[in-house]
Amino acid sequence: MNSRCNNSSVSLGDLRLSYSTFGNGNMHIIAFHGHGRSSKDFEFLGKIGKVISIDLFFHGESYFPLTRIEKNPLKTSEFYLLFKEILKNEQVKSYHLIAFSQGGRFALSILPDELNHLLSIQLISPDGMDNKSFYNRMSRNIWARNLFIKWERNPKKVIRYAGIADKLGLIRPKVHAFIKKFASEKQTFIRASQTWRGFRMIQADEGRLKTSLATYNGYFRIIMGKYDQVIRTKQATTFLARIDQRNTLVELACGHDFFNEENFPLLKDILKFN
Repeated sequence: MNSRCNNSSVSLGDLRLSYSTFGNGNMHIIAFHGHGRSSKDFEFLGKIGKVISIDLFFHGESYFPLTRIEKNPLKTSEFYLLFKEILKNEQVKSYHLIAFSQGGRFALSILPDELNHLLSIQLISPDGMDNKSFYNRMSRNIWARNLFIKWERNPKKVIRYAGIADKLGLIRPKVHAFIKKFASEKQTFIRASQTWRGFRMIQADEGRLKTSLATYNGYFRIIMGKYDQVIRTKQATTFLARIDQRNTLVELACGHDFFNEENFPLLKDILKFN
């Protein structure tokens, strides 16, 4: 089976959404990578079918204007139009959906409208399971966003404040390490700030999710890391209870980095595309 990579993109006004395809065959797998990751994370699935792996905005060749972040952030409707154009271009009628972390936010936002086409849904430690969390509420607070814009000029301040918060017990050690990772390099922090602010309107409609999943006959799972301190299993458990999908949680003995050398075999073994 050919796993050669092809790169393409679709456009809508001032937006461009790029994607890579791996493998071939009649079975389609649509994938959304996580923040700071790459569409190539899902290249390994090209051995079992045709993978269409989408680059989030601010990643790969996807483009979202910086001038829009504050005044006109990305809307789910815009993303969905681009997404449907990709399906049209690739002649996809039914498919398996897989998403990791920040990619899970996008997957959750379009699920109710796509369930009739979905053969399976596998979300790996997905972002976006709680629109009312402190993290998400602050992204919709102009004062908090202005603070992050200010910190973009000097991310080292974020590391200093996070260190203080860690010592005071205000944040978990793993969250402290996560912040240090993204604030250690200026461009890495800037991208984290831009996506946090620019994706603030991409949200799951839990009411529609609950209603639509009630009649869904496909394979639906949320895969979490038992030791994940970035997006915790408790968040998934609470979210799944709210949408009445309590028995769909799979927990692996790992943290948030599912794609490192140690955890990747665990992930590969649990994924199903029957």
